Amino acid sequence: MNARRNPSGFGNPVLIGALTVLVVIVAVFLAYNANNGLPFVPSYTLKVQVDDASELTHGAEVHMGGALVGFVDSVQAERAPSGQPIAVLGLKLNKSIGPLPVNSTFAIRLKGAIGQKYLAIGPGNSKRTFQDGATVPLGQTSAAVDLDQVLSMF
Repeated sequence: MNARRNPSGFGNPVLIGALTVLVVIVAVFLAYNANNGLPFVPSYTLKVQVDDASELTHGAEVHMGGALVGFVDSVQAERAPSGQPIAVLGLKLNKSIGPLPVNSTFAIRLKGAIGQKYLAIGPGNSKRTFQDGATVPLGQTSAAVDLDQVLSMF
């Protein structure tokens, strides 16, 4: 008797292997970029001027009311109009929380005893809001004093 060949393309082991490799590559790409937000998800971006980034790094969490609402996308050194060196944080926030009122406050806080930091947003009550991509002025930011800074005085 003649062996009947399967006309389906899924009977080809090379095609199955190629599809498996393609799925694995896409999964690894998405997992790698998950720290930077998932692709094609709309976000609300802000720039925040701070005196000192206080060891806040790319990928640090941004919280509002204790809930995770975004992450720090970039940290860049710049100069204020007075010539003072400052840091400018690029934030990528969930679209659902924006736009934030213009009198919102931003504070760098200690997340745990090991020195990890996060940015806390205190939402304001103004009718005016920060547009997407706006810059928050230096006067609306603060940084908490760290325990290691206090202990280093002794």
